[in-house]
Amino acid sequence: MTRNRGYFASPQLGGASPRETEALALGMCNDRLAKAATPRARTEALHRNHQLWSVLVRDLQMPGNKLPAELKRQLLSLGIWAMAYSTRAITNNLPLQPLIAVNRNIVEGLRMHEPPPPAPPAASHPVAPTTAWA
Repeated sequence: MTRNRGYFASPQLGGASPRETEALALGMCNDRLAKAATPRARTEALHRNHQLWSVLVRDLQMPGNKLPAELKRQLLSLGIWAMAYSTRAITNNLPLQPLIAVNRNIVEGLRMHEPPPPAPPAASHPVAPTTAWA
């Protein structure tokens, strides 16, 4: 996805890629959702989940987003569902497991498709074998 620079620019992430940032954000939402033991914590976790999906949906709609059209359509549909479910869960005490499962699946997909790290640079001056032991 293209990035909403204000949301994803965070000095605490230490150079994480956009995919890693999205995976971390979704993981943090899941952690909050799973640990929401009080009505207030539950509402706050659901609100954060809604906020995150709102940012992701906006990003998917940006003209510069280079994801394939069908994938964008599917992610937009999922994001709209996640936002609506988060809102309904606040007022109707719906279970949080469906949101946690969706977020977890997206995290797994992001990590599965993360490009491999670049190979270390080749030595510019090959080391010739020494004959010190001869």
